[in-house]
Amino acid sequence: MRIIAFMAVLLVVLAAVALIGGVLTAGTRRRRHAAQVSARWTVRHYAIPGRGHTVVGVSLIDADGRIHGENVVARIPDGAPDWQRDFVAARQEAEERAFHLNSDRPPMLGS
Repeated sequence: MRIIAFMAVLLVVLAAVALIGGVLTAGTRRRRHAAQVSARWTVRHYAIPGRGHTVVGVSLIDADGRIHGENVVARIPDGAPDWQRDFVAARQEAEERAFHLNSDRPPMLGS
């Protein structure tokens, strides 16, 4: 009889743990989806130390500053003869790309 009672309690505990885990996972998934939906494509450029080039692109960034995606427009070598011209052209391309990518995103709340 004790074994049956123990098994019943164990089953109830396991079901409760599974239910709580499912609820927590669903909540996390909803928050992540909401952050991605509210994210916007933004022009970014950065240099990776030791790599010898500057990356210009657009990144999908949410309100908390998390990056959900990146689209690289150009990698400009540090020693490029026309680095400034290449950088300006890549930024312009990135701005156009961000504009078009954001046109497909849902409107921001409150704007």
